[in-house]
Amino acid sequence: MKKAVTIFTCFLLLFACQKQAKIDRATENGAEVVLNHLQPYSLQGESGTLLLERIFSIDTEKEDLLKAGLTDIETFDVDQDGHIFILQWQSKDHFVFKFSPDGRLLNSFLRFGQGPGELEYGGKILISPQNEVLAKDPSKTKFLVYDRDGRFLRETRLDKTYSPVPLANGRYFIFWGDDTPEWRKQFVGLYDAESKSVNVLDTFQYPNVMNTRSPVNRDLLVYHVAAARIFIGNTTKGYEIQTYDLDGNLLRKIRKEFAPVLVTDQLKNDYFKLWPADDPMKNNLYFTENWPPFRGLFADDEGRLFVLTYEAGINPGEFMYDIFNPEGIFIGRLSLANMKNLFRHGSFTIKMKKKSLYALQEKENGYKELVVYRMTWK
Repeated sequence: MKKAVTIFTCFLLLFACQKQAKIDRATENGAEVVLNHLQPYSLQGESGTLLLERIFSIDTEKEDLLKAGLTDIETFDVDQDGHIFILQWQSKDHFVFKFSPDGRLLNSFLRFGQGPGELEYGGKILISPQNEVLAKDPSKTKFLVYDRDGRFLRETRLDKTYSPVPLANGRYFIFWGDDTPEWRKQFVGLYDAESKSVNVLDTFQYPNVMNTRSPVNRDLLVYHVAAARIFIGNTTKGYEIQTYDLDGNLLRKIRKEFAPVLVTDQLKNDYFKLWPADDPMKNNLYFTENWPPFRGLFADDEGRLFVLTYEAGINPGEFMYDIFNPEGIFIGRLSLANMKNLFRHGSFTIKMKKKSLYALQEKENGYKELVVYRMTWK
């Protein structure tokens, strides 16, 4: 009997080993490269299927929010307690609106103006690892810092119009641009506020449409910070996401095969109809055959990476996300509604915190709503 049990146990172990997928990997300049294919890997004990249950939404069409002064949603963030902070682009009163974890408006703050603690335009809002609220006008060389109850704490000056993301080690991940007559250049890197030192992690450039012909569906530089990791995607390198630690050390390259998505003639025609016939810049714009491999990305608290593609989703208005586990292995896909504007490619329209997913979406009538889902891995 004991021998039979031993043989059965060995059979189970052999079966488990046979079922475990072999992951294609390589090494480049000391960094791991994970090679993913068109189909997800099947990993034992790890789900690649995410189920979403809609819980509530913050809808800018609602009369009570309009009366409170919230007319649009530019960006948002969520603190560790589930409170939601929304920033709108323009306001003659308050820019920031704080909501409870169940979607009730609690208060608003950050006034319009040019004085201390005031903004003229609202570009980005972030909750720092120190639980402070950062708000940034993209045209200014400073950002404002408030506590989570709306009390102004300080403003931090920058050398340039950096777009900063605060890190747990006290430094900032930054994005900035630098234009020439021929090119628009973009950079991402690490910034030390005390020493003013900058460590560039990646660079990118595309033709300056003001003076030369430029593709509408151009390549992109996108990024996200989560789970003590920095994720950078530069589509000039194909479908590749580079993963760094908070000190700027390259840890991993995530690559994936992909099927190119064609730019339809209907979309081209609809786009050029938006331009006045006599606008000289219109002659500088054109479309290439396909979209880039992806147009955005975000990660959850555990380091799973979600990459937004141009591939149409299961339902109208949805697009497909590729899901990678914390080791960079392609494990599944998610169909989810997002902003309808295919030319908006920032990573600030969707976030995950703990067991919830927050997605900024556009309704059929053009109003924006922030939809909150409960997540379950099946």
